[in-house]
Amino acid sequence: MRVVHLHVSRPDFAHTLGEMREWLDRNNRPLVRFQTNGENASVNMKVHFDSDDLAELFREHFRGSYGA
Repeated sequence: MRVVHLHVSRPDFAHTLGEMREWLDRNNRPLVRFQTNGENASVNMKVHFDSDDLAELFREHFRGSYGA
């Protein structure tokens, strides 16, 4: 399982969630697990995938990074 980390500003959070949902729908793949944690002016997101290939495509599209 791969975990992609995203850091999003609070004002962009809702838009990013919508964009993520559209991306996942277009790729016919639900995410396995999704977590958020707010820190001051940003929201940290962890998106867990069961497919390494899909995780890589998601990471590239949203400019994320890998983590645990």
